[in-house]
Amino acid sequence: MSRRAAATRWVALLALLTATGCAQVQDALEWFVSPAPTVSGLGSYDEVDRDDPFGGTPAEDYAEGFEPPPAEPVGAFSAAQVEEAYGLTQDLLDAVYLNPDAVFDEDNSEFTGLLGEQALKWYMNHLGHENGDLDSRHVVFNLAPGTAEPIGDVVKVDGRMWAEESSEGGPDHLAVNTEYTIVHPVARPGDPVSVRLVTTHYGEVSFFDTGDGALEAWPNWWRGTGPAHCVDGYNVVPAYPDELAEGEQPRGPVEDAYDLEAHRDGDDGCAAIRGT
Repeated sequence: MSRRAAATRWVALLALLTATGCAQVQDALEWFVSPAPTVSGLGSYDEVDRDDPFGGTPAEDYAEGFEPPPAEPVGAFSAAQVEEAYGLTQDLLDAVYLNPDAVFDEDNSEFTGLLGEQALKWYMNHLGHENGDLDSRHVVFNLAPGTAEPIGDVVKVDGRMWAEESSEGGPDHLAVNTEYTIVHPVARPGDPVSVRLVTTHYGEVSFFDTGDGALEAWPNWWRGTGPAHCVDGYNVVPAYPDELAEGEQPRGPVEDAYDLEAHRDGDDGCAAIRGT
């Protein structure tokens, strides 16, 4: 039984111009993924075992959080600065992907509370921007209201973060690269229908010197999520196994949602994924 998937790719701010308090913005990208549906009248649509939500999937062996590596000096940045950057990166990822209030109820206050003055100003000023490419809703991970409820309280995570010095997109900065597969088991509210949402996450948190030795974080990442309907908008709309495809139809070969490498250079558009 094939599954539907949807994804949003977002490129945020790559440079903090500390002299003016402004930021250089790159174009945002969208990469939606959606499959051709096949529905069986014989099988169960309740795909997730409530007692073993990750059983029989690669996520069985995943971790339950975003664990940073030991900190070491990177270029001009000390081990203490790298450790601080790792900690804030972990907090940002937790706030986006592991906070159920954010994922299911669109409450992104934990995330915004972690942003520095300039990053928060940009986020709030671009929230709901008329130019969709600049809409800061790309950075958070929200499911469409009323479309899903969590199964259990565990989210599985596989991947890594690592630090390097970078000048890409603007002034020299500390880049904490992040590449993860994230799995949320969800059910449609009120129905015995469920699925595992698999998100592939790439990008970095860019840390810029604000001029006083402190570092300000700018999340600069993109993602793909499925199975979900390939429809317009920034909220993910889960696609359950008893539903027909909505929005753009898939193209290209069927992909493995758990294969992080396979999605790294995915083109904009819709594609099919295997069952999750």
